[in-house]
Amino acid sequence: MPKIADKYLQVDPWKVVEVGFDPGRNRVSESIFSLGNEYMGVRGYPEEGYSGDTLLGSYFNGLFEESPVTAHYKGIIKSLRFMVNAVDWLHTRITLDGETLDLAESRFSGFRRELDFRTGIYTREFVWHTASGKDVQLTFERLVSMKVSHLGAQRITLTPLNFSGSIQVRTGLNLKVIHEDQQRCYWKELKQDEAKASDGTPIAAILGETVNTGNRLFSGFHVVAPDAVTDELVQENSYIGRVLTLTLEQGKRSTLDKLVVNVADKDRSTQNDDLWLRGIELTAQHIQAGFDAAAANQRAYWDQVWAESDIAIEGDPENQQGIRFCIFQLYQTYHGDNPGFNIGAKGLTGEAYRGLAFWDTESYCLPFYIFNNPKAARSLLEFRYRTLPEALKRAKELDCEGAFYPIATIDGTESCDLWQHSNLQLHVPQYAGRSSYHVDRCRLDEHRVRFRRDAVRWGAACVESKHP
Repeated sequence: MPKIADKYLQVDPWKVVEVGFDPGRNRVSESIFSLGNEYMGVRGYPEEGYSGDTLLGSYFNGLFEESPVTAHYKGIIKSLRFMVNAVDWLHTRITLDGETLDLAESRFSGFRRELDFRTGIYTREFVWHTASGKDVQLTFERLVSMKVSHLGAQRITLTPLNFSGSIQVRTGLNLKVIHEDQQRCYWKELKQDEAKASDGTPIAAILGETVNTGNRLFSGFHVVAPDAVTDELVQENSYIGRVLTLTLEQGKRSTLDKLVVNVADKDRSTQNDDLWLRGIELTAQHIQAGFDAAAANQRAYWDQVWAESDIAIEGDPENQQGIRFCIFQLYQTYHGDNPGFNIGAKGLTGEAYRGLAFWDTESYCLPFYIFNNPKAARSLLEFRYRTLPEALKRAKELDCEGAFYPIATIDGTESCDLWQHSNLQLHVPQYAGRSSYHVDRCRLDEHRVRFRRDAVRWGAACVESKHP
């Protein structure tokens, strides 16, 4: 890694801005421009498809798969659990005069992308110069709602600069995603179909299940494209989408909005039909307002965040940008709306560290939430409370007394496969003023009561010190 700052991105107090496209930096940019809302996250990959170096990543907090660990002995885990790459709900393909847009192959100019901390919207734009001599200004916007955990929204704006004519846009839900770390797809399709909302609005949806753990995911979407002259449903193996032909007029903007609802479920007792119906109902409920309303709600959410948690650094624009980026990431990674979630070491931005929450999460993240979002602080503490049974079981496996919390986990079980860390080191998460393995043979119920009491007292004391 370089020892000096690589000043590739533009300095802006309220945004991360990239001007010009550098294929060699694309993966890093995809991580930096990731979006999340604690429930789900998506990397800043090109939704229209990119044949260059990219990591197409869509993740859901706590949604996991596992692979066996064959070389193990006492204390070493037998299966490795990890946050699994999930549905590509932004999947888009744009074709003009037989040429399909691909920034690795197509000619383009004026590339710019930005992540706005005040709106929570990721925007990317450029001019596509086709081989047939046509120029199209393209703007891609996306968000994952901070107010409605299940909702994601996408807007594509097309402006023909030197022609009038038609263009084809294919958009849908793709479950044929490769988990890069394991080099395979972990999803099998259970169902796909087109349903109707009560007002007749068409909803295309798909239901999938992970092959080993049985985690399930529903995804449904609706498209609004005023300039579409044709609109056809497309169904393939593990894919459902729509192909639209849009009539473009020179100099006039044309938009295509896609509203998506994703519902993850790890409860094996839930029937597939029940999950499907729930997903359709939620989709019908949340797509009605449209992209503009979702964007307005997003702006209102972040307005409140900055009113309460902003840190102003005068005279230092680089660190001003940096501290706001950090606050932005902390909120979009975790804000306590979904009890039982934790914070992966890389958040919801990629596959590094496998989406696992490490032993020191409370040490590094909890202080911020105590002073800025007590609800999130409580939720973070309760993850350890909820996973206490797994910690007690792990202690017995290692011939230890009390509770042995994991170095890295997604569901409370140990998911670190490195013997020198998970087996020989006693890591000490600091929560409720005590270390994780100091339990003194207390019974499960007694420890739960003590944990809840101490956590509440400690958290309350810290909050009162900030907000008397």
